[in-house]
Amino acid sequence: DDESDFDEEYFTRTYQPLSNLPTPPPSCRDSIASLSPRSLTEQDELLESALLGPAVHLVNLVPPTASLATPSVSTVHEILTRANLPSETVALAVCILDSLNSKFSHNWRLSCPLACLEGTSAPARHARPHIDAVCPEVIVLASLIVAVKFLEDYQEPTHHYASNWGNDLWTCEQINVTERCIMESLGYRIMPLWDRQLIEDALADMQRAGRQANL
Repeated sequence: DDESDFDEEYFTRTYQPLSNLPTPPPSCRDSIASLSPRSLTEQDELLESALLGPAVHLVNLVPPTASLATPSVSTVHEILTRANLPSETVALAVCILDSLNSKFSHNWRLSCPLACLEGTSAPARHARPHIDAVCPEVIVLASLIVAVKFLEDYQEPTHHYASNWGNDLWTCEQINVTERCIMESLGYRIMPLWDRQLIEDALADMQRAGRQANL
């Protein structure tokens, strides 16, 4: 009989309410912990960078349902540093990410090709890849590429963006598919986002994100 085996005295002595258990700190995408710097020096440089605000804001706009992996502020900061884009172009990328519809994440997860990185061990290469193994910062990279392609007449080939901006973290096919998913989500309409008020608001939001990250 289960009831006869229940030791009420032992339960009373050992029971600990959940409220007394240690609670992990809340996760914050723009916290210092999420920056994952390789050294304290790099962390200081990142916090002092003018691109910190844009990096934090872009990371916060990555749809949370797109990936179980948390996008890295330091990775996006590196992309912005390599791309060296005008602030208005980055602001347009902000508007693009902010305008993605609810279907984007599902479409991207189903469409984005999976690829094993070179240099991985044999068991890892033979393991079945998963979409959450694709670093979600590619969504930020693709939004920047879409913004550049809209604003500039001359367009570089995808391998240029993959190598020079993305540091070869993603394949050209992954970048192209992510671009396509973004454009489909926006109905292939970028012009409405290239609005003075929207761009000014995005610039202000990026500055605000930088100030908050340094608090």
